[in-house]
Amino acid sequence: MIVKTIEWENLLGEKESGEFYFSISKGELVKMQMAAIDQRTESFTDKLEKIGRYLQGKALIEVIDEVIDVSYGIRSTDKKNFIKTPEDLAFFKSTDAYSELVVELCTNSELCAEFINGVVPAKLRAQVNSEIDNLTKAKTAQQIREESLAAKGGHNQKQESSVKQVPDLPIVIEQTAEPVFAPQPETQFPTPSPTPEVPVGLDDLAAFKAWQENQKQPAQQG
Repeated sequence: MIVKTIEWENLLGEKESGEFYFSISKGELVKMQMAAIDQRTESFTDKLEKIGRYLQGKALIEVIDEVIDVSYGIRSTDKKNFIKTPEDLAFFKSTDAYSELVVELCTNSELCAEFINGVVPAKLRAQVNSEIDNLTKAKTAQQIREESLAAKGGHNQKQESSVKQVPDLPIVIEQTAEPVFAPQPETQFPTPSPTPEVPVGLDDLAAFKAWQENQKQPAQQG
């Protein structure tokens, strides 16, 4: 954290002076760095490195204004907490103190470097950058592994057949009252009764022979 003393002239032409607080925590810096990586934009620390080197005019003002936006806050009454709200920032940027600070940082490179190093120390920037690099490398390595596995899985994946297999349906045979092909019972014919034997006497044989003789005589006469 840096405590910046700013002097300015109010609307009545009177000189005023006040202390203002600026700080960026490690967590806030990591969050901004990661957001820049995800959005594929210039990181916050890269912007800070450009200050005092070759940034001029509008580009320099934009970076300084961004530093002020993310770092300005108010200390709690017990001085244990640093509070940042959009309302407090908007009020500060409406004062002449803000105008004096922007002019000073844009026109004095030494004071600008001192302010930046106070808000975001070089040691903190280096630490965050190192952690971000490690996270990025780990993320990149994981993505490479996942993409490689996905590629292998897609190459070895069996091509799906256009013919769909339909499961066999169970065959149900309804039972009728009488089977269609049921065996028919055999026809039972009555057993013929045996012919009773009639005893033949001598008179019957003599009569039979006489009849035979009578039958032969007409055949001989003819």
